[in-house]
Amino acid sequence: MNLLKGRLLEESDHAEAPLVTVVDESFARRAWPAEPNPIGKRVAVNQTPDGEPLWRTVVGVVRHVKNYGLDTEGREQIYFPHAQFPISTMFVTVRTGGDPVVAQAAVRNQVAALDPSLPLFNVATMEERLAESVAQPRFNVLLLGIFAAVALVLAAIGIYGVISYSVSQRTHEIGIRMALGAQPRDIFRLVVGQGMVLTLIGVGVGLEVSFALTRFLESLLFGVSATDPVTFAGVALLLAAVALLACYFPARRATRVDPLVALRYE
Repeated sequence: MNLLKGRLLEESDHAEAPLVTVVDESFARRAWPAEPNPIGKRVAVNQTPDGEPLWRTVVGVVRHVKNYGLDTEGREQIYFPHAQFPISTMFVTVRTGGDPVVAQAAVRNQVAALDPSLPLFNVATMEERLAESVAQPRFNVLLLGIFAAVALVLAAIGIYGVISYSVSQRTHEIGIRMALGAQPRDIFRLVVGQGMVLTLIGVGVGLEVSFALTRFLESLLFGVSATDPVTFAGVALLLAAVALLACYFPARRATRVDPLVALRYE
């Protein structure tokens, strides 16, 4: 937990000590919207067997934690000392200085030494917990990545086919241009320019559609804005580079057209 105000729960918060609690920033904003520092405020979150509220004093405010996945903020959180609010099942987090897998045996031995009848289950490293929590979003992103790669290849093939067909249809025109003094570099720029104009139109339409789909993309992104300008610029440059490569080969073929042959071409 990242402490924002006050203090965390301590060993001195035992069963006979005054009842205290630590709340997260979301709970603090909702409960005391006009109070910049809720330390010392009292909150009743449970009751005595007689139905009387148990008032607890807020001693700390911590940052909100996404307990239920990175794609949802989750519920507001409030923390109690275990001695003041014991429960039958709990999670224990252990920080290790070495390999956490190796430390698992030491943790099991320590728990067994404290209480041999205490069951210890669902033991995992933090990396495994994190991987499990993002498994579904990661699979979705992998599928989108595969589809995007296939779409990029199809786009390159499509641009190559269109430009190649255009060059074959304009062979007579290219021959006339070369007979009138056009240099190979002029023909190259003509063919590449035609392909890049079509590409830029497609990239522009694609960017508009992408901005319209940002609400869907936000559920798959963590720590990156769905309208990140660097990402959009990088994708646009990648598409332009692929299109330029697809136009290169038909343009090279056009520069090698023999004007005498082209003038007889029908």
